[in-house]
Amino acid sequence: VTVSVLYCCVGHKNRANMGIFSSKEKLHIITCGLDNGGKSTIINALKPTQLRNDNISATVGYTVEEFEKGKVSFTVFDMGGAKQFRQSWQGYYKNVQGVIFVIDSTDKLRLVLVREEIRMLIEHDDLRGVPILFFANKADLPGAKTPQELTDELGLSEMIVDRPYNIFASDARRGHGLEEGINWLTNRLVKS
Repeated sequence: VTVSVLYCCVGHKNRANMGIFSSKEKLHIITCGLDNGGKSTIINALKPTQLRNDNISATVGYTVEEFEKGKVSFTVFDMGGAKQFRQSWQGYYKNVQGVIFVIDSTDKLRLVLVREEIRMLIEHDDLRGVPILFFANKADLPGAKTPQELTDELGLSEMIVDRPYNIFASDARRGHGLEEGINWLTNRLVKS
């Protein structure tokens, strides 16, 4: 398995043409969500075991992770979720084929902000029709909202009408729910 982990300041168009994963289906995914939701932990858990990092810290700006999973090679843009970084997300939307949006299912106080970020994401022209995989992360913790509760409270069914989406409960630290979610997204994007 050939994997490159690239940090900051490298254009993904150039990497896509390098031929690193020539025999695999190539997918460009962006991972968004508020800070402290578990985005980097989820991406780390999706990577092959030998490539995982034991020390995950908050993403400053963004990182790019490249790895293979089955017959697919992923280039994943892990976007920092802190307020000062969220405005830069849209600069990475072009040529993205799928979105992973991570929600901290225990953070009830910021659901209004989550809804607003989702609204801005789905209204962006570069993401029209792009499938969205939601992870309701930290589902293992007390007080965590279920995927159905989040769907209802965020108004996802009313807000998202022009693309496929799904929401999966996840526990990024243990890997629960991640395979089901990434398989759903991959099945929407890969030609049979």
